[in-house]
Amino acid sequence: MIGKSVRLAMLVCAGSCMIGLAMAQDPSDLLFRQRIAEAWAASSDHRPAVADRLLDAVIVDARFESLPVNDQVPLLSRAAFAAWQNNRLDVASDRYARIGQLGSDDPDDWYRMALVSYARSDFDAAARAMAIFIGRWPELLPNLDADVLFSLMFNGDTASQDRIAYYQALFDSNWDGGSAGTLGAAWFRLARTRLEQGDVDGARIVARRIQEPEVLLSMRADRRFDAVLDHAGWRANISNAAERQVDRMRGRTLAHPRSLDAMAQLGYALLLVGRHEDVIALSDATAARIAAAGLDDPPYADPHNQAWLMNNKSIALERMGRIDEAREELARASHIGGRGGSNVGQSLNLGQMYCSLGDAAAAGAAISGVASNETSNYGKAVAAKIRHCIARLEGDQDAETGALVELEALQADAPITYLKALLESHQSERAVDLARELLDSPEKRTSMLDWAQECRLPPPLPQAVAFREKVKAFLAREDILRAINAVGRIESYDIYC
Repeated sequence: MIGKSVRLAMLVCAGSCMIGLAMAQDPSDLLFRQRIAEAWAASSDHRPAVADRLLDAVIVDARFESLPVNDQVPLLSRAAFAAWQNNRLDVASDRYARIGQLGSDDPDDWYRMALVSYARSDFDAAARAMAIFIGRWPELLPNLDADVLFSLMFNGDTASQDRIAYYQALFDSNWDGGSAGTLGAAWFRLARTRLEQGDVDGARIVARRIQEPEVLLSMRADRRFDAVLDHAGWRANISNAAERQVDRMRGRTLAHPRSLDAMAQLGYALLLVGRHEDVIALSDATAARIAAAGLDDPPYADPHNQAWLMNNKSIALERMGRIDEAREELARASHIGGRGGSNVGQSLNLGQMYCSLGDAAAAGAAISGVASNETSNYGKAVAAKIRHCIARLEGDQDAETGALVELEALQADAPITYLKALLESHQSERAVDLARELLDSPEKRTSMLDWAQECRLPPPLPQAVAFREKVKAFLAREDILRAINAVGRIESYDIYC
């Protein structure tokens, strides 16, 4: 920011300190330079509303294009940021696009360009900007919000060329995933692309970094990965991989002692192997530490992630048959961790739990505060699935049909959620068509194959008893088995997945 201020000071001086005769001949130029100085000062004084208006007037002035590129870029940068602060995302996006075309060498410009694109749900543009950022300034990756990087991995079309370039940039930078350290799903998509391109050696190089048991399971299930994964090898043993994941995530908590995200990831790993008492103890210990700390010395840098530790505890309690405690813990979790908005994740999970318990009214109340503009397409699909469940519990066929229409529109982001709803609505042939469509798709195949695997399951809640039998019968159909075996396989694993 200092460098930008120096550049603009030179720019203003160029307008006011030039030869007197020239200034006298063009007094309007002096006025333009004064407007630039005023706009810059408003930006420097953190007055975004005023800065937005003044910078807008400067940039639309015909004389702006005559300024040197080195002066245009910092002005556009501040104008884009001011527009973003005033929620004018389209204007901010256009200005960041101009900055990109002019070749900005400021990493903040490219990072903010990615964030604005993401906020507009233009995920390919966000991935494109972020890939440039990572490629040019990989040393700055530790300074970024890991939540942003992970969100960009998994929202929208994760198989687009821009998204694959983003994965490759992360791979080439040797990013370790920050406190979470769980990059396997991104490397899976990158390796899958290399396999589709016929680059087995390239896929093998990427696949060697995959350590997560759930992702190794996806590789085992998909015949495309047979060329890069030895099913008989120690690495492909899912139970061993799950135990190694616990050790790895425990190491992450030591390396990132102020990260609740690292604690939550350890909790996920413990849930996979069924160490439910350890999950409860981990959540209780972090909660006690937070409660005992002074307000001026919080023990964790990401307190919003406490909700996910409580979420993990709720799952552990449910699996142990302590249903009332599980529900109460999840209800508490739904009231924290929203980062200023509603807590979408835990509210949706609570709604799902009430549905499985057969309590339609409580399910509806649980998701009543979930705002659509705070929810990803996957989250919207989960909410629609809960409304589908409520409609079925209440015998409202019109509402059930309406929820199915919603789910169909969102199936690109939540295909298995839609498939489950079809089965629950006794539309098995439509479910078969969807399953075949997923298995035929190089990008969507994984979701269907993952869902078909046989893993450890907790005792079902009341409304899930009949559905489990329906799923078992569906996956046992000869046409479904043929379609699965043509591209993958079903195996049994001694983990929760």
